[in-house]
Amino acid sequence: MRIQIISEILIAAAIFLLNPAHPVPGSFCNSLLFPSSVSAETNVGGTAQSKTAAGPWIAKSLDVGGIAVDFDEIRKSYEYDHSLPLNIKITSEKEIVPAGRKIYFSYDSPGGGRVPAVLMMPVARVRPMKPGRSTVDDAYPVVFFMHFHVADKSFADLLSGWTGRGIAVMAIDGLFRGERHEDGKDILMPDPVQSAKYMKMQILDILRGFDVLAQWKGIDPGRIGFMGISMGSLTGSVAVTLDKRIKTIILADGAADFSLMFENSDYGSLQRIREYMKDNNMQPEAFVDAFKYVEPAVFVPHIKDRPVLLMNGREDTTLSTPAINRLFKLLGTKKKKMIWYESGHILPFDSVVVDSLKWFKHTL
Repeated sequence: MRIQIISEILIAAAIFLLNPAHPVPGSFCNSLLFPSSVSAETNVGGTAQSKTAAGPWIAKSLDVGGIAVDFDEIRKSYEYDHSLPLNIKITSEKEIVPAGRKIYFSYDSPGGGRVPAVLMMPVARVRPMKPGRSTVDDAYPVVFFMHFHVADKSFADLLSGWTGRGIAVMAIDGLFRGERHEDGKDILMPDPVQSAKYMKMQILDILRGFDVLAQWKGIDPGRIGFMGISMGSLTGSVAVTLDKRIKTIILADGAADFSLMFENSDYGSLQRIREYMKDNNMQPEAFVDAFKYVEPAVFVPHIKDRPVLLMNGREDTTLSTPAINRLFKLLGTKKKKMIWYESGHILPFDSVVVDSLKWFKHTL
């Protein structure tokens, strides 16, 4: 508990220092929501990493370690009609100095209710970044940004300067965050089955966000990128696998194989899930069976021929080095790159913003 409190305080402080105007704020059809033993792969980023022995949490994972995973079955559980109305409602707009404007809006969530969102658009005098790549004249490339566990859509303000570079940025409030806050609810609940269900709901909200961008006037639907941090990376890695409209991807603080994460993590929310399983005599097989629907290890091998950048801290004890290396190895694309920062799970955001912009200028 103490570790999580300290971690969340540090994250909130980082957000406040970088953007003091926006501090961190504190039913869906069941058939759609729900009808590992792997050691760390090493030498990612040029530094050998220690291997982790199999523990009780790694009993069964991808074919994934024992349970046969039918990817087509899992993929089909996410299918929906993309032509369904989003019922977009713009609530307010304001200027971004020096060259953009924020559009606050919401759209229908597949899980019920509304998804609060913001789109930061360049002003008309700013040309789209690298217009020679445009698939629609005078339309802007865009990055969909998904925040980490304890943040909200306002964290995307760190990228607001990109509007002056001819890049639009969209962000949403994750489940139970920002304007979606509900007392006593969190995307990571002690019951792992409930956690997996909530994570899937967030993945579907992200997919519908991609639908928003594909039809927004002034956005180039052929130039959509994605950037997720931590929980945004975990849920985002599933969403971008399922939607090939996403041309380039950044997964910051990402990882794969929840068995490895739960075995090695010191994060309070994950430890509470372990305690719940112990108290309720829940076997690892049940945990893996629930999480396979949101498990990056099941999805990322199916990302082909799209560039993916991973950003991680060498001393990350929240997701763990073995799980980070697992993600890199499992990615199906050859166009993958890893940046290691000399940090823990909380990355140096100034460097992350600069390195992310360089990546998107090159790949989007």
